[in-house]
Amino acid sequence: MRIHNVVKFLTLTSAIAVFAAATTSAVSAEFPTKPIRIINAFKPGGATDTAIRGLTQSSDSFIDQPIIIEAVTGGGGVTGILKAAKSKPDGYTLLVADTVMTTLPLFQKNLPVSAEDFKPVGVFNLRGAWLLTRPSKGWNSLDEFVKAAQAAPGELTVGVPALSSPQHMTVIALEDHYEIDVNIVPYGGGAPTMAALLGDQIDAAMPGAPAGLDSINAGDAVFLVASTNIELKKFEGEIISLKDEGVNHDLGIWTAVWAPKDTPNEVMARLVEIFGAMATSLEWTDFARGYGVTPIWKPGAEAATYIEESGKSMADLAGLIK
Repeated sequence: MRIHNVVKFLTLTSAIAVFAAATTSAVSAEFPTKPIRIINAFKPGGATDTAIRGLTQSSDSFIDQPIIIEAVTGGGGVTGILKAAKSKPDGYTLLVADTVMTTLPLFQKNLPVSAEDFKPVGVFNLRGAWLLTRPSKGWNSLDEFVKAAQAAPGELTVGVPALSSPQHMTVIALEDHYEIDVNIVPYGGGAPTMAALLGDQIDAAMPGAPAGLDSINAGDAVFLVASTNIELKKFEGEIISLKDEGVNHDLGIWTAVWAPKDTPNEVMARLVEIFGAMATSLEWTDFARGYGVTPIWKPGAEAATYIEESGKSMADLAGLIK
């Protein structure tokens, strides 16, 4: 009798499992059945916002539902990231965020949210920062900037979008490699950083490329060096990177689409499929190179490994802060 009951129980359990698997498979095959919302935790019009809008411009070629970009700013990105983490893990609310996901915890302790609250759908672009100055400073190369910094320790001011940003880490890498000390000033975004430079409030700026491109081409700003190799079709000159100068740090700024960590694997697989198609489309790659970012696609587990390695590099740089 007991054996009979066990057999009945196992049969019933197996039937439930098969039904659940079939149901989940059907759900993932139909996904999405309503609009997908992507939370951008940073300012509208910035590099992250422009990138995700460029990526999703061809979404109607791959899914029948619209993709809506919603800006939720504040707290250096924490407000939007937290909102995305607390959303229902069904694949319909996602997050777009860049390297800040790994640098924020280095500067803000006891954060209510972190990268561990998400699973990456994929990394879809790579961009860099660049060191710019004004023509009036008389510096036309990185070497001239370094000599000026060495001559006045702690006096030269360099603007960055935020103290927890990859751009901040790039200035730290400069200080470490060239044994200089500069005064780093945060401005709350790339645009305000450029405004401070052009307004003669700081000596140099380290915004994320391509911020400042028009100013360079117009002769109002001078390019000194890029944090990493970058593609800028509209740049009128030669791009020299810190890697070319012998600075051995991973200073690329990646951007990724994320889903809450409890999103079902089947839905994650469908999201990877959808965003992978967009990230390898001609529409996106042409847009990216024209805008000034390098289109790449690292899905799922590959993205997680890539992000982890980037985080280690940023942590090493954070440890150098005086």
